Amino acid sequence: MIEGTNTVQTSDLGPASARSATASASSGTASASHATTSARSKPIAVLVVDDDSWTTRAITAVLRDSGEFRVIDPVHSGEDAVDAFAATRPDVVLMDVNMPPGMSGVDATEAIRTIDPEAIVVLLTTVSPGPGIARGLEAGALAVVNKTAGDDELVSVVRSAAHGDAPGLLKSLAEDLVISGDVIPDAPNSAPQLTEREMDLLGHLCRGHDYEEIAAAQSVTVHTVKSHARNLRIKLGAKSQAQVVLRAIQFKFFSPE
Repeated sequence: MIEGTNTVQTSDLGPASARSATASASSGTASASHATTSARSKPIAVLVVDDDSWTTRAITAVLRDSGEFRVIDPVHSGEDAVDAFAATRPDVVLMDVNMPPGMSGVDATEAIRTIDPEAIVVLLTTVSPGPGIARGLEAGALAVVNKTAGDDELVSVVRSAAHGDAPGLLKSLAEDLVISGDVIPDAPNSAPQLTEREMDLLGHLCRGHDYEEIAAAQSVTVHTVKSHARNLRIKLGAKSQAQVVLRAIQFKFFSPE
């Protein structure tokens, strides 16, 4: 807020004018407060992309029923996903990894992130994660969620993704990467030297522990954990916490048990 722009010196006015000015100022404050509250309560816009119309209908129904999301009309190909994103700029894109015969979800993710480097993409996978996850994360996807996830889990993942990186989104990511049979792409840089403390933090992140859990385990503040996680991400050459997990596997710093 910029102070002073609407200041009224009521001492220079008569009683009636002073009351009117004070009421006007209070009204302005209330309006600003209402605008802020409205902005915070604005539904999260979501674009669902999958070549199976039954899948898009099911996911759309779950998100709409929650009351937290505004679901844009689903699309069923990578090409349409890129066009729809450019036209609507959703807060979150739920992207199927494989959509033959056209543009894959991986290529669509990369194209969307080219349009907007801050775009949030969550990959949709099947019951048994298949090839494409690692490349999707390398392309900039923030997280992975199973198409058969329960309603509460799906809503939680989309909500968390909309608010940025959250370690809880990574809970099974390392295991999914390993069992997917995907060819892990080479890391864009060489493996850095990590301290014992950094290796411990990396292990926590790869297991999907949230910042509060890590802070308690390391006897530090949540703010410190977030700062160290940010520095670790930079050191690993990762653009997201999901890429931190990918780098951990690429550099053989972590292997799911």
